[in-house]
Amino acid sequence: MTIVFENASSQQFKPELFNALRLVNLGVNLMDVRYVSKKKISLWKKLLPLFITHSINKGDPYNYYMVYFYDITRARFILSGYENEEVVLQQWDSAVQTWSKTSIVPVSKINEFESEIIHYRRNGSILFYSITSFYINQYTRFTYAKNLLDRIRGRLTSDFYAKREVKSRDRIALLNLMIKEYIWQKPSHPHAGMRITDIIDMLYGKLWYKHIRNEEFRRKVTLILQSLVITEDLTQKDERYYVQGKSITTVVEHEKEERRNSQYVKIQKNILRLMLIITFSTLVVTVAILSQAGIVDLHNIWEYIINIKPLRFLLKII
Repeated sequence: MTIVFENASSQQFKPELFNALRLVNLGVNLMDVRYVSKKKISLWKKLLPLFITHSINKGDPYNYYMVYFYDITRARFILSGYENEEVVLQQWDSAVQTWSKTSIVPVSKINEFESEIIHYRRNGSILFYSITSFYINQYTRFTYAKNLLDRIRGRLTSDFYAKREVKSRDRIALLNLMIKEYIWQKPSHPHAGMRITDIIDMLYGKLWYKHIRNEEFRRKVTLILQSLVITEDLTQKDERYYVQGKSITTVVEHEKEERRNSQYVKIQKNILRLMLIITFSTLVVTVAILSQAGIVDLHNIWEYIINIKPLRFLLKII
């Protein structure tokens, strides 16, 4: 909110009045910030019990939440408890490579952290980067509907248009995922290198090992990672996989090939349409010439076409 006086020059105001107006504007902006902060804190108070009761410790592999935080020093935390308006966080200990240090933070200070909320479901995970977006989607279900449509579209595309390229697409999709995770290291991934279990966690959730297809998940990801190591897109060290610069070139080349293939398919479709038009035009001209010569009776041909049962049924519907 900004106060502006029109049709008046700045020379007409005394310095004291100008400073007073600036203080009023600053106070209004601070009130807006505090209001938003209070609303976020109230949302955390309302939703933290949900995250705890449906956490990974409950053991349901098809519906649970994981909440991660990091502060201004980039220290990373994971939500582990909430009681008496105090949030219990487990801090990542890089020395022992685990979430071991316990920190207790008042819920009123939770806005000082950047947050990442992950909802693991039967068909994958859904990410929210603020408590506000999560709260809105709890009622609108917009993100969940979008995720469902994306999965349906991807399944149809794989089944009908790219059966021979499914393995290649999976390979590039996994490489793209690892590049994004390396560039923007989220609170849920404290280490630059990724183990096989970390990658499976990203794809299928933390409780993937309880899924009925858990062995299929591990074998598929392992084979793809080994192929990326062979092509030098990744390097392996101490059971962790690290992204290399060559991976960018691989993704760019794949995108170029995808564009060339799509253009080729469009050209083939246009050629097919043109051939159909030429064939139909030739047929019409031939029938017209034969009709003019008295060889073909167009009235009888039309009666015969009309009497075809499927076509007659279609014409009745129209």
